[in-house]
Amino acid sequence: IRPDILSDTSTTLPRHFQALSIRPDILSPQAMVQLQQLCDKVPPFDSAIAMGTIREELGAEVEQVFSTITPEPVAAASLGQVYKATLRGSGEQVAVKVQRPYVLETVSLDLHLARTAGLLLRALSPEASQRLDLVGLLDEFAANFYRELDYELECQNGIRIAEEMRVLPRVKIPRNYPQHTARRVHTAEWVDGEKLSQSTADDVGELVNLGVITYLTQLLETGFFHADPHPGNMLRTPDGQLVILDFGLMTEVTPNQRYGMIEAIAHLIISRLHLAYISPRR
Repeated sequence: IRPDILSDTSTTLPRHFQALSIRPDILSPQAMVQLQQLCDKVPPFDSAIAMGTIREELGAEVEQVFSTITPEPVAAASLGQVYKATLRGSGEQVAVKVQRPYVLETVSLDLHLARTAGLLLRALSPEASQRLDLVGLLDEFAANFYRELDYELECQNGIRIAEEMRVLPRVKIPRNYPQHTARRVHTAEWVDGEKLSQSTADDVGELVNLGVITYLTQLLETGFFHADPHPGNMLRTPDGQLVILDFGLMTEVTPNQRYGMIEAIAHLIISRLHLAYISPRR
C-alpha cells in the first residue's frame, strides 16, 4: 500500500483509508502504519486558492482578520488544510482550516458512482446484498460526510464538546471562534503538541487511559460522541494534557442506547464476578 498514491485519488477514498487505519482486526500492523500517514500526509493545494476562499467566506481581506498567517499550510488532509495565524486585535494564535476546492462536487460524484456500483451488485447478487447492504452503508456514510463538510457545524460541535468535557482534568478542547468561521473556513485555538501515538513521554499510558475515559464519558454519559478518533486527532501537549481535535464528525447516542450499553457492561461485569466466585469452589 502506497499512501502517496492513495492520497492522489479522490477525496472520499482517503477518508475510508483513515477509518481502516485504526482497525487492527482488519489490517496488519504494517498496513495500518502506512494508512495512518494519510491523516497528515495528503499533498496540499495552492495557497493562493486558500487565501481566496478565506476572503470569500469571511467577507474580508485576509490581512483584516489575521495580522499574520503562514504562507504555506502547516498540515494538509483529505478535506482541507491548516494555516497558523494570529488574530488581528487580540493577538491570539489560531489554526485556520480551509476546505479544498470543489470538494463538495468531488464527494458527490464519488458517492454517486459508489452507490451506482452498490445498486448493480444488489441486482447481480441479491444474496451478497442481504449479507452486506452496501447501499445502506453508503447512504449512512454520505449523510455524515456532508455534515463534515460544514465547518460552521464543526465549530458548534467544538463549542458543545468543550463545555461537556470541562469535568475531565487534563483534557484540552481548543477554543472555537464562530465569528471567524464560515462553511468552508474554520478558526480554532492553536495548540502546540505532538501526536499521542508518536510520543515517547512517560505519561503516554496515563493519557491513553484518560482518552478511554473521555470517550466512555461521551458514549455513556453525555451522548455526544466524537466519531473520528484517528491518531492525527489526538495530541499530547508539552505540559501533559490530552488534546482532541476535529469535531466535524460527531454522533448522537440516544438515552435508550446509552442505557442499553450500560446494562450490557454491568451484565458482563456481574458475569465475570460470578465466574470468579464459583471457580475456586470447583
